[in-house]
Amino acid sequence: MYYNCDSIAKITYSKSSINCKIDKYYLDGIHYKSNDNEKRYKIEHKELCEKYEVIKKNSNKKATPEKKAQSKLVLLNNENLDSNWFCIDVEYVKRFQNIQERNEAGFNARFDIIALSKNKPHRVALIELKYGSGAIGGKSGICKHVQDFSKFCQEGYFEEQLKQEIIEIVKSQKDLGIALPFETPKDFDLLAPEFYFITLNNNAEKEKASTPKQTMAGYLFNKKLWDCKKLTTKNSVEKMFGNITKKDNKFYATFLFSKQTLCNLQIDDIIDSDLYEKILPE
Repeated sequence: MYYNCDSIAKITYSKSSINCKIDKYYLDGIHYKSNDNEKRYKIEHKELCEKYEVIKKNSNKKATPEKKAQSKLVLLNNENLDSNWFCIDVEYVKRFQNIQERNEAGFNARFDIIALSKNKPHRVALIELKYGSGAIGGKSGICKHVQDFSKFCQEGYFEEQLKQEIIEIVKSQKDLGIALPFETPKDFDLLAPEFYFITLNNNAEKEKASTPKQTMAGYLFNKKLWDCKKLTTKNSVEKMFGNITKKDNKFYATFLFSKQTLCNLQIDDIIDSDLYEKILPE
């Protein structure tokens, strides 16, 4: 079983033992280069517990409003017995056997949240979360996420790997005593994944500025939709991957927008809440 919480730790679990490697930043506050042999540290579970407050303190230093909103959204959803969904994993990264295999695949995507519908057959939601306008463009913006989602579909990674990983995640969480609202699913219980972009704090930063939704539209489309004020000067998502709001496209997604911010976040159904403005694929 693999957990990736903002790259804090990699944990493998079996019924006989728990093994963990942690990024040493969370122990000593020092940033290590990605190729530094000291970056990853094998930590025993006793030491992990003893260093909890230190890990928490260093983790909070790196916590962005987006990461805090992600955690709060997941907690609110999973605490709500009436939610249609249950979040089973955050910061999912596809596992490869080694660095060479990962480099050859050319796939380094990280999915913010994986959620399952509570009723069978289970719908599978792969979710990207955005908070405000800051992370819409750039190297890790909407275009990169669409590229990742599209390649995930194209390469068949769900049937090849993620489906079985979901089953193992649920099984392992049950073994650890976590109360899940469903039994461990079988292979045929899991439907093809659905893709979601959730944007919180969908508010303009100042008067007459674009909202995150309007900014996102400038990267998504070839023409001004969603009251967009400005189109990207680079290739749009539509030019590269087609209009992903249309079901006849090879890949499509649902967009959920909310004006709620971290301080007043009350969304307790991560997909179906009435507090979203919803743009469903047509």
